[in-house]
Amino acid sequence: MKILVIGGTYFLGRVFTIVASRENHELFLINRGTYTMNMPSVTEYHLDRHDIDELKKLPPQEYDAVVDFCAYLPKDVDNLLKNIPGKIKQYIYVSTCDVYKRNIDGLKDESTELLDVCYPGEAGEYMYNKMLLEKETRDVCKGLGIAYTSIRPGIIYGPFNYAPRESMFIQWVIKGQPLPYPVDADGQFQFAYVKDVARAILTAIGSEKTYNQAFNVCGDEIIDYDRFFEVLKKVSDRPFTLQEITTNQAMEQNIPLPFPLIKEETELYDGSRLERELGFEYTSFEQGMEKTFQAFKNVFS
Repeated sequence: MKILVIGGTYFLGRVFTIVASRENHELFLINRGTYTMNMPSVTEYHLDRHDIDELKKLPPQEYDAVVDFCAYLPKDVDNLLKNIPGKIKQYIYVSTCDVYKRNIDGLKDESTELLDVCYPGEAGEYMYNKMLLEKETRDVCKGLGIAYTSIRPGIIYGPFNYAPRESMFIQWVIKGQPLPYPVDADGQFQFAYVKDVARAILTAIGSEKTYNQAFNVCGDEIIDYDRFFEVLKKVSDRPFTLQEITTNQAMEQNIPLPFPLIKEETELYDGSRLERELGFEYTSFEQGMEKTFQAFKNVFS
C-alpha cells in the first residue's frame, strides 16, 4: 500500500515507519527534518505541515492512507487534507484515550461521550484540542469523501519513548539509583505497547470495518505501582532498590512519578473492540516491558 505519514520519525511515528517498511509498504514521510529515518525504502519530504504553499508543491499521488501523528491544533486536519496533491482513500488520525469525559466509572469504550470542557493547563488544552480535531476529522473527511479512522491509544510505552515514563525508571535501574516507590498509591492505569499501536494502525488501513470509526488501543491489564515494579523486577537483569515514600511526599517534593498516584486520577479504558472486530492481539505488559528494558539498557549503559 502507498502510505503518507505525517511526523513519522518521532517515537510512535518512528516505530510505525519501521514496522510498515518491513511489511514492504510504499512510504512517504512529511517531517521538519529534525529527525530523519534515512531509509532507502522511505521517501522523506522535509517541510512544516503548516506551510500550505510547500504542501501544495508535493508530487501528486494516490494514497491508500494518510497517517497523521502530529495534528495538535484546530485546522491541522483541515489544512492538511485540503492541500495535499492527489487522492486519499483513508485518513488515520492518531488521537488519544484522553478525549473521553473524565470521572466516569468503569471502562470507557468507543461509545463513551467525549470531553465537553477544557481543563486548565497544558495537558487539559492538549486533550481538548485532540477532541476538537476528532470532530474536525469527521467533518472534513465527510466533505471530501475520505474514509477516516481515529486511533485512541492509552499510555504508550516502549523503545524510542522520549517521554520520561518507563524509560526514567529503567535509567535509574541502570545507573544504580534507588527508585521512588509510593507505598500508599491507589491510582491505576493502562499501557499500550508502541509496536501494538503501530500494528493497530496498519490493521486499520484498508479495512472497511474501520471506516468512519474509532478504536481504543490499550491492553486489558490494569496496572498500579505495585504491579509496575513487580514486572520491572522480572525483566531487569540487575537488582535495584525501592525508596519508600508517600503520595503526599511525592507531590510536595515534586518527585517525577509519571503515572496516576491516586484513585481520583484514575481513568480506565476498554480496548477490546480491536480484538473482537479485527482479530487483534495485544502484547502482554510483561513481554512489552522486557523488550523495552533491553532497548533502553543499551541507551543508558
